[in-house]
Amino acid sequence: MDTKMEWSRTRRDLFLKCPRAWYLRYGHPRPKNGINDVHSNRRPWDLMLRAMKEILVERLEDLREQKQWSPLLLEHQLKYSLQKHIKQNSRRIKKRYFEALLRYANHRFALLWRCRLIRQLERQKYPCWYVLDRTSSVRIGIRRIYASPDLAVLIQNKWHLVRFDMQIGPEKITDELEANAMVLWAKHQGGFPQSETSYRVHTIGWRKGFWHTSTFQPTQQSVKQCHTLLESDCKAMLEIHRYARANLALLPLASSKTSCDSCSFRVRCPGGENLQLAHNEQTLLELVHHSASSKT
Repeated sequence: MDTKMEWSRTRRDLFLKCPRAWYLRYGHPRPKNGINDVHSNRRPWDLMLRAMKEILVERLEDLREQKQWSPLLLEHQLKYSLQKHIKQNSRRIKKRYFEALLRYANHRFALLWRCRLIRQLERQKYPCWYVLDRTSSVRIGIRRIYASPDLAVLIQNKWHLVRFDMQIGPEKITDELEANAMVLWAKHQGGFPQSETSYRVHTIGWRKGFWHTSTFQPTQQSVKQCHTLLESDCKAMLEIHRYARANLALLPLASSKTSCDSCSFRVRCPGGENLQLAHNEQTLLELVHHSASSKT
């Protein structure tokens, strides 16, 4: 099991918010028929973000071929993608809510296309750039790492690795280390340089009504620290996985009620209605469990 533990920012974010939700989404064994119904519980808002990312990649790929999108084409593609994701997740939402989600997506896209880097790409300022597959992974040691950037742009003999986040939370002290995972990914791909100073990394994410850009200059030390962070995360996830197989009821719950409010597993979670009460009940269960274990 140790060799199969995988890392991605999405998995790490969920793991830090709620180990139980992480296990149910990524660590829980799939049924024999290959269907895992927990993946059909995503909120419509999350499906909108997923549709936005899908269309962003398509639009960037067309931009690389110098194909421009009209506002009407953008709206059509967003609508089609959102409908597809809602259907795939067996969701039914009211028409008014669907139209509101579509307006949110269109508004964010309009602002994103004003970002400096995208405008420069539209003007063909940088002839060498690529749209990358975010589902592409690399193996580093015994770990499978998903950290591909969305764009790689060659600017003045330096590769600029860019990741777009459709929605981001408050800034964290680990943001730079997480961004450097893109460098780890690139160094394990053919065609990219091995020197950390040959890169700059950028994250462009939506927060509180604006697209925010963060830029970092990787160093040998910062990329090494990133690798240490990834390994530490994988070991912590592995420990939770082993813990869950022993007793699912004792899996750590979310530390914040905010995480519960947006969780797709809320209706079946002990902490879904009252997180504090669930924490108290879990403490009692742990006492009983440890007491029983000490007697055997």
